[in-house]
Amino acid sequence: MSAEILVTGTCQCGRVKYTSTSLPRDLSNCYCLCCRRLSGGPFQTSGEFPTESVTFTTGTSSMRQTSYSEIADRQHCAECGSQISMQYKCEPEIIYLTVGTFENVKGELPPVGRHIFVGTGKVGGYYEIPRDGVVRYESHSDGFEKRIAEWKEKNLGEGRG
Repeated sequence: MSAEILVTGTCQCGRVKYTSTSLPRDLSNCYCLCCRRLSGGPFQTSGEFPTESVTFTTGTSSMRQTSYSEIADRQHCAECGSQISMQYKCEPEIIYLTVGTFENVKGELPPVGRHIFVGTGKVGGYYEIPRDGVVRYESHSDGFEKRIAEWKEKNLGEGRG
């Protein structure tokens, strides 16, 4: 018996579709320049899922992978350009799906749990990040920054010698 599908998603043109047998563990708003430029807005909201719970059901041939940094890979639809997912190389067990691609959700999504890459709190000089009581980080959380640094040292040799 297969697990119940809790989330379905698709790109704008419908070529890439996915399902998840879990709800996202967390939602985060990222205000880094890359996410802002890719989303076309002041931030991008992503949901954190166990990789094993996500299945791309159609359109994998339309998916393209891009690496804008040495620590993560992003996937988008080559036909319509929709940003689909991101995976950090230091945590292959987690995939971040862009919330804008969610089509159907069974159950309740968690609230946004963190704002990352907040800088001064004013994005691009035009958008004020809400003071909503959600934890804010200048970059990633301290624990995640440490995990990235350890991955870089092990895999890229940074910090040696």
